Amino acid sequence: MSHNKHASAFFGVLLTFSFSAFAQKDSLFNAAEKFHQENKLLEAVEAYKNIGRYFESIQAYDSAFQFYRIEGEYIKSHLEEPMRDSLLGKVYMDFSFVALGMRNLEKALPYLDSAEIIYKRLDSPGDLARVMNNRANALNEMNRYQEAIDYLLQAINYGELVQNKESKDALLNSVYNNIGKNYLSLEDWSNAAKYTQMAIDIHSSYEINNAHARLNLSNAYIGMDSSDLAIQAALEAEEIYKEVGFAYGIIAAKNNIGLALKNQGKWEDASTLFEESIMMSEEVNYPLGKLEAMINRSPILASKGQLTKAISEMNEAEELCLLYDDNQYLKSVQENLAELYEKTGNTALALTYFKSFKVLDDSLKSTENVKNVNDLLLKYETSEKEKMLAEQESEIQIQKATLAVRSTQLTYLISGLIVLLIGGAFIYQRNRSKQKEAIQLAIIQEKERGYDAVIQATEDERKRISKDLHDGIGQQLTALKMGLLNLKEKADSAVQKELDLITSEFTKSADEVRQISHQMMPRALMEDGLVQATEDLLRNTFQFSEINYEFEHHGMDSRMEERIEISIYRVLQELLNNILKHSQASFVNIQLFKIKGKLTLLVEDNGQGLSGAKSDGHGQMNIRNRLDLIHGTVNYEPGPESGLIAIITVPVG
Repeated sequence: MSHNKHASAFFGVLLTFSFSAFAQKDSLFNAAEKFHQENKLLEAVEAYKNIGRYFESIQAYDSAFQFYRIEGEYIKSHLEEPMRDSLLGKVYMDFSFVALGMRNLEKALPYLDSAEIIYKRLDSPGDLARVMNNRANALNEMNRYQEAIDYLLQAINYGELVQNKESKDALLNSVYNNIGKNYLSLEDWSNAAKYTQMAIDIHSSYEINNAHARLNLSNAYIGMDSSDLAIQAALEAEEIYKEVGFAYGIIAAKNNIGLALKNQGKWEDASTLFEESIMMSEEVNYPLGKLEAMINRSPILASKGQLTKAISEMNEAEELCLLYDDNQYLKSVQENLAELYEKTGNTALALTYFKSFKVLDDSLKSTENVKNVNDLLLKYETSEKEKMLAEQESEIQIQKATLAVRSTQLTYLISGLIVLLIGGAFIYQRNRSKQKEAIQLAIIQEKERGYDAVIQATEDERKRISKDLHDGIGQQLTALKMGLLNLKEKADSAVQKELDLITSEFTKSADEVRQISHQMMPRALMEDGLVQATEDLLRNTFQFSEINYEFEHHGMDSRMEERIEISIYRVLQELLNNILKHSQASFVNIQLFKIKGKLTLLVEDNGQGLSGAKSDGHGQMNIRNRLDLIHGTVNYEPGPESGLIAIITVPVG
């Protein structure tokens, strides 16, 4: 039994920042302040970025978010385009790396969307390639392989436009490594070794990526029971990690070497390495390194009769797996516990853990996952081969035609046999299934039409009332006010004072009617669109409060369907009212952008957090109902330090 897991999924979100720099954290703070005072803007930006990277490297993700945010605000307030936009794109990329490190993969995607908008505007193919590659990496970690396929291919296409060979090689190195990681997750060791070796063959200028590839290759060889090759690859990885000062990589390499030695029967040497890994992990506060070492050492402790210690370590390991939401490690922990409890004679617990292990093992190696990754491989290889075999296209077409004829003939023969055997049953089941689907679809559509009609009627009534208030009562009040002003000029001084009071009351009434009319159906939304209406809503909502706000929008040049604009506006109203009433926030950031047929509204505050957003009140129900109508979604996440981030996504064609 072997317990190994590819480490680069985690290492991929860490940055190549040497430990000599980690030790100088205070000097980074001093440097940022010094550069700021000396008006050395780019140096100050770099200092803030390095502080963020320091905290990211030690997994202090909240602090990393804080300093990347400070870096972004500094860039916005001190630099001009295009330098400002280029640097902001890098900040958004850093935000996405932090989200990946936190295993908050959904949160990473909007930041990558923002980076993509900037880099498309700057026409920067190299940066766009990195955005696509990172997005694919995030989606792969979420087992959303089909969505990741197109992004990997886009990364390659953008990478081909990069003129600098060093940058292009670094990109291809990363893409091949990503493909290898997929196969490691599925325990397809031969394909993992094949594509990881391709990554190694294309040398990256980022030495740490070359180390990650060798570590992945070592994992693949361990899976193939090629222990000598696994040790050689891990030693090469460890050497590079030592050169760049990356302690987490050194720990992972030691764990791999120890596992390979254990597989060779050299248990004492392996146990020594696992102990070193555990001690080093505790020194640098790297729980995942300790977790892997404990998993690998468990059978050795059991062989020595140290069952109590082994079970205690696996219980600790199980808690870490749940904390990090890592099913790959959890599978190995449960398998170990099943074997340990069996050795103690506790067959009930052994059976419980074995069942849990089997459920996880089956889910992680599901047929659909294998199919999806193979689809990715097929598309990737097809893309590459089309470029390499252009001169042989004619011959390939002839071969394809011949194979197609044979395949068609074979298909007809097999299909005929199948039809003769099970045709009747198939047709019956198909028709019955279609009838059920049609009934269910009709019910769903009828419900949607009913709710749509209610919403539409409500909005039409809001429009009518708004128009009546503005054009009817509002104009009458204005006319009466003008009449009073004319009368005031003809009256004596004693009456003028009374007329002033009456005019003032008319003014208040007219303003109140105008405000009610605006709330019922904003004229800006109907005439100028969602961006202008949002600006008016923010100004009117926060003008008499102590809350500051910032509003950014991208790709909102054209109008959308009226019901989408109205629904997003109403959802934003609900969110802002909740912030105003319950959040105790002092700052709100609103982002509205449209990209690739998707409209995203991001509302972030620094208030007290999730307490109000997760309730089942009318406000939240209204938000969900409106978004259901336009096939949108809302996702709530805690802010980096405090507060709440609401991410609303709507398909717009």
